[in-house]
Amino acid sequence: MKRSVIFIAVAACFLTSACAQKDTATSGSVAQEYLNLWLKEYHPEARANASGIYILEDEAGTGAVWDKDILYSLLTVTIRTLNGTISTVGHEGFAKQLGTYAQGNYYGPSVTFTSTGYAGVEALLEGMRAGGTRTAIIPAWLLTTDRYSTQEEYLDACSSVSSLIYTITFAGQFEDLAKWEQENVKQYASSTFGSLMKPAVFNDATKEADIFYFYTLGNIKNQKDTLERGKKYTLNYTGRLLNGQVFDTTEEKVAKDNGIYSSDRTYAPVTITSAESYENYALDGNTSLVDGFKGALSLMKYEGEKSVAVFTSDLGYLSSGSGLKIPPYAPLRFDFEIVAVSE
Repeated sequence: MKRSVIFIAVAACFLTSACAQKDTATSGSVAQEYLNLWLKEYHPEARANASGIYILEDEAGTGAVWDKDILYSLLTVTIRTLNGTISTVGHEGFAKQLGTYAQGNYYGPSVTFTSTGYAGVEALLEGMRAGGTRTAIIPAWLLTTDRYSTQEEYLDACSSVSSLIYTITFAGQFEDLAKWEQENVKQYASSTFGSLMKPAVFNDATKEADIFYFYTLGNIKNQKDTLERGKKYTLNYTGRLLNGQVFDTTEEKVAKDNGIYSSDRTYAPVTITSAESYENYALDGNTSLVDGFKGALSLMKYEGEKSVAVFTSDLGYLSSGSGLKIPPYAPLRFDFEIVAVSE
């Protein structure tokens, strides 16, 4: 029997017996003993630092030092259990090693509100510089959003026995989320379309906010307005992150070229129903669309029109993102083409 298999069996027996003696063994002491057994087997050289975490690898960055008092951090995070199971894959390299890499998924830094995160993650980030990557074991008792003064207090409050291995790449920080997104959108619009793309308004939220940019390819003044409110028309669209990564499209070639093609989906123009208010615009009868998407449609005027909208997450998916393709607080770009207007 392999040594690792023996260890797992012994650890399982230990956990079972310890949990059966809950009157004399807290979850913290069980977690501590289990982690000690694991370290002895796999990382006997590892030592806890002053914060109580075990740094396994540390690739130094050259940028600004992480500051816990700055609200938002840009982090790429991969999380593993001690037995090697990966629950979160933020690094492209890990995904490729696992064979789970998908071109349509997002890998890279995401906006993280670190001050309300785990104490152990805060400890891992201490001293890191932007551009650096660190891998550390975070003990179960530090996987808490509470903050205590001593290690004993963390152990006493511990309610889990599962320590985790975090790999974090730190890309930078900022204090004002709205300003950060606005600057990203403005810079993208300017560098991609120059002075042709400008801030646009379709509701009160977009007035003088610089959160929504819109550009129609061609001179709209020379086109007949054929989109009377209440009419239906067919539309092709492509959605992408500002790094160019496509996450959705109605066009088969675009899907194949960007590695997101699915044989289970039909690629064809969708039906849009226009309305007096942007809020009531519907795609194949569905009005549950992000505001930036509906707002762009409300500004389009004629058959054959091609337009581009770029907007902040206020008009997109906010803090939740969308699945594995759109990270939290992600500004988005949509390209539209009105294919035909119904009679």
